[in-house]
Amino acid sequence: MTTPDYQNQIDRAAEAAVKMIAMFRHTTGRAPEADHVRRLAEQVLEMLALGKELLDDVVRAVERQQDISLDGFFVVPPEEESPAGTIWQPVPETPLLRRYLRLLEKEGWSAESRVRLSRVTRNILGRCGNPAVAGEWSRRGMVVGDVQSGKTTSYVSLICAAIDAGYRNIVILGGRTNDLRHQTQERVDLGVTGIESSRVAHAKTKIGVGLIESIPDLITLSLTSQDHVSGNKRAGGDFNKKRATHNNISGSVIRIAVIKKHATMIGHVTDWLRDNGELHTEPLLLIDDEADDASIDTNDPDESPTAINGAIRCLLKAAQRHSYVAYTATPYANVMIDPEARGTNHGEDLFPRDFIALLTPPPTYFGARRFLAEQGSHRRMVDVTDADNWIDSGQVAGPLPTSLKEALREFVIVSAIRRVRRERAGKERQHESMLIHATIRAGAHLKIEDQVRAEMERLQAGWDFPVGEAEIHTQMKDTWKSITQDRSVAASWDDVKPHITDVFDDCRIESINGETKAGLDYRRARNGVLTVIAVGGMKLSRGLTLEGLTTSYHLRTSRQHDTMMQMCRWFGYRTGFEDLCRLHAQPDLFRVFRAIMESDEELRSELEDMAALGASPTEFGIRIRTSPGMTVTARNKLKHAETVRDALAGKTLEVTRTAMKDADHNDALLQDFVRRLGMPREGCRDVWDNVPWDDISEVLEDYREQQSEITGLRGKVFRAVSYINEARKAQPPRLLTWTVALAGRQKGMPEDYGGVSVVRVHRTPQDDDDGILNFGAISDPADEQKARGARNASSRRAVKATRPRDEGLLIIYPIVTDDRRKIRTSNVAISLPNDEELRRHIYTLNPVAQRQAVQG
Repeated sequence: MTTPDYQNQIDRAAEAAVKMIAMFRHTTGRAPEADHVRRLAEQVLEMLALGKELLDDVVRAVERQQDISLDGFFVVPPEEESPAGTIWQPVPETPLLRRYLRLLEKEGWSAESRVRLSRVTRNILGRCGNPAVAGEWSRRGMVVGDVQSGKTTSYVSLICAAIDAGYRNIVILGGRTNDLRHQTQERVDLGVTGIESSRVAHAKTKIGVGLIESIPDLITLSLTSQDHVSGNKRAGGDFNKKRATHNNISGSVIRIAVIKKHATMIGHVTDWLRDNGELHTEPLLLIDDEADDASIDTNDPDESPTAINGAIRCLLKAAQRHSYVAYTATPYANVMIDPEARGTNHGEDLFPRDFIALLTPPPTYFGARRFLAEQGSHRRMVDVTDADNWIDSGQVAGPLPTSLKEALREFVIVSAIRRVRRERAGKERQHESMLIHATIRAGAHLKIEDQVRAEMERLQAGWDFPVGEAEIHTQMKDTWKSITQDRSVAASWDDVKPHITDVFDDCRIESINGETKAGLDYRRARNGVLTVIAVGGMKLSRGLTLEGLTTSYHLRTSRQHDTMMQMCRWFGYRTGFEDLCRLHAQPDLFRVFRAIMESDEELRSELEDMAALGASPTEFGIRIRTSPGMTVTARNKLKHAETVRDALAGKTLEVTRTAMKDADHNDALLQDFVRRLGMPREGCRDVWDNVPWDDISEVLEDYREQQSEITGLRGKVFRAVSYINEARKAQPPRLLTWTVALAGRQKGMPEDYGGVSVVRVHRTPQDDDDGILNFGAISDPADEQKARGARNASSRRAVKATRPRDEGLLIIYPIVTDDRRKIRTSNVAISLPNDEELRRHIYTLNPVAQRQAVQG
């Protein structure tokens, strides 16, 4: 037990470190990484003349105070370019949202994190339909967050803000299992209604926000409850049409239903909307949690949609005013939906046509990058090399491997260390969980549970009664040494020993799958805290949160990116015990996870680029890098997708279509760029070397390429920027510097172009209907020879073969139309060198990207 003076020293140092972090964020505009936080804590201890033995406790105290909110940005057109009514400004600080933010304050969220969450929530709501607007309208969007990063918090706050704005019907698709639906219902009760919905609880029992504030004139009617068993009229918590109709209250009542993602249940809600007066005319907000799971239409285009997809679309069609917001950590299947898919009976498909919001978690989030790429001094990943004879064809075929026995001892020791830390801080202990995910087969889980229970009983017997099995004490101490060898955990062996028996006594072993009755109800755990070893497969790899997860033993693999990412239950917030988290897995699995992580980060980077260029999801194509031997999602979800080897290396992308009204803008933009280039290449007046890509990208962001049904908004620029950003991140990086060349005619009347004398290229527009200048083709293969290092050759491809792979070529074409109008404009061609290494990547293209590639 620590003394009050020791704790005071920790608090003083943590307070000073938090102030330094705030100054760093104010200066740089970003949060410090974990290693930087540790260095700041070291500096504070030195300044305050405090001992280094405080360091680990100070870092953990700082982490507890750091932001746990979600920030984000949006892939949508800028507000000033959006169609009227698409974007609106919700009123800030509304009653329900304010009350929910106060609940988060009680849970430790800082003022800054709450402000950020409120801002992002209003931004998402502003892209949904405005409930004050009469008439029929429809919005479809998607919110993407990392696995276990806080998406539920995001949509609970969105529901609060939507009700404040005037939405009266709220439906949440809470996953395909009773456990997920129950978990979601509990979060909605805590954060929105403030009333315990379980029928075993006392009527109108206040919980969560209900204990903070009562809002006058607010009538919320929960049409579902926390009760687990679905389909039972007495105990079932899922939607019941007769009960909902009986409980319906006229007027301004808010109706909230958390339902299982099942076609029948969704159909009941649709019937209820249609059959109860004017309900279908009131604005509906439909939240689709885990939207890539079961919501995707996997049937052939000429068939009726799959049951759940069709039911969701019918529900939306039944509401005259509705917003559909999909939430997922793995959006691969959602972005592969054809934006043009629609049916007479079901309406349009669920492509997020209006917006994609990408939530960015704070530094305290414990995700792929920190787990897989920043291991450093933390022994977070442990190779499993002895499990081949344990699981065969998904079934248990042998005894527990030694590696799993070690992981079980580790979980006991880690749980004991966490109890020491909480006791020192004067705080109650937290949930403690371990995950064993060895096979998807439910029949094997009970056998694994029996094996694990037998091993835990053997360990406890040897620990409590060491006579005859004294080696258990030695093994447990060796495990403690292996955990503490990399860094101090601020808990000695003598501190840990008294807690080990209690961990054994508290620990439950549970099989969590579709065939068992067990569920992880953390809030109703005995003594308020749950210590559990969860054995499972599908249920534990989709949406279900394991509170206080520290030790994961994972053998199951998959050929699909989204399935692998969803299995990462060890991602999340681990404030105060991040250094104790371990993942035990086979080496091949670690390599697969790294490849998927790189693909996922590339997708998010592409979305960032698209957001910066200001386009909607229907205006740019999405390409997702696919790991060898894998697919980004199930093949039946890729019916509209196309898989290709990357085709941009060695290509020249010509911007050939511009609006007539943008001709002057583009001409002035590129002339100004040329004027700022400085000294040209020696012996040339129209070629510049070593131009930084950042200077070029800034110009391309402002360049106006014409939208069309085939190419999409600035399609060539989008594709080029995405590829170039990938090349800049490669090892070694390339395309950091560029050659810029002006391409004019040899003969004719010269004119000043950004300080350079040039004869404009004459081009005849192919089709200028609707004010479009479409030149078809603008570049000349000979212009490729202006790249630095390029030599003369007989073809464009041959010229590119002579260029270094680390530099690009931007060719500017000053153009004048050769008709009577003599329109002056400037177009560009982006020439990329050959790069066999980058050409090896395989990409999955969504329908928009395929259409853009037609003229690529």
